[in-house]
Amino acid sequence: MGLACSNIRLLTLTARKADCEYNISIDSMEKMALTREQSELSKQYYAKLKNKNISYYANGQYNKMTYQYLMGRGSNYKCIQDGTHPLKDDNSMILTDYKGLVVLNNDYKNAISKVLGADCVNAQGQGSTFSKDKIPAILAALLPNYSEEQINNAINGGKETTSYDATTINDLTQQATGKTVVDNSNKSTEDLQKVIDFYYPIFIAASANGWTAEYNNDMGHNDDYISDALVSGTFQLAQVNEFGGYDPDASLTFFVLEGLVFDRQNSDTREEITAWYNSEKERITEKENYLDIEMSDLSTELEAINTEIQSVKSLIDDNIQTVFDWGSS
Repeated sequence: MGLACSNIRLLTLTARKADCEYNISIDSMEKMALTREQSELSKQYYAKLKNKNISYYANGQYNKMTYQYLMGRGSNYKCIQDGTHPLKDDNSMILTDYKGLVVLNNDYKNAISKVLGADCVNAQGQGSTFSKDKIPAILAALLPNYSEEQINNAINGGKETTSYDATTINDLTQQATGKTVVDNSNKSTEDLQKVIDFYYPIFIAASANGWTAEYNNDMGHNDDYISDALVSGTFQLAQVNEFGGYDPDASLTFFVLEGLVFDRQNSDTREEITAWYNSEKERITEKENYLDIEMSDLSTELEAINTEIQSVKSLIDDNIQTVFDWGSS
């Protein structure tokens, strides 16, 4: 091999050596990052086992805390009247954020905006206080089939006056015998009062303290959001009085001691958490194994390159020495 070719070969080998050393250093840093990730994963695992969640008890089991349980299903008031879904035992217990703003879903926000105007809510989804005299109109905008007058009457303890025509049936022949007017005022009053009893604390608290719909997107995409927020303090449970104020002594602990909500350890879901941990740990291990193989291959190649470089350098030295020997002869 000539001197020029040897130099080209040496430059090529040196460039490849630099690439191998660079890639080995990158792989080493990635392995260090995986070690930190593994350490963080272990911390998260043990934290999840120790963490608590806020739940409610219904239908013979503990359930994840939901907005619907605490604050109802928007304009779907039938579940309140018919008892088709689990609801809180104390209507004065409502959900607020850490600033004391009542957490409202989009149905509630839209009802308020319809009565007070679109400018009642700012760009962050927060609304200010308003007159409690607006509550009947807001509830009428929220609840189909009920007028502002009916709702105002119910809030003030009035009675519904309703009736309907029914067909009378002969008990023996089961034949229709005529028409009669059925007074269902008591049932109608009871149904409306159930709705008012549930919704009124929510809206009188909003009127007195302000409200927010800024968390709706997060709540809609994360089933654990409310429980986690109650644990962290982002959300709070409040007990509303007749004026819309909050009982200062009604903390989360108060509601737990009252049996209205339950504070449980995530160790009850240990198998689920452990499965998550093992899956993440396996993912990290696979990355480490790949990096180990790559670093081993690069080290082997680097060793061969160093040997070849020494060989080429010796050849270059021999060629140079031959030139000097020829010139001195």
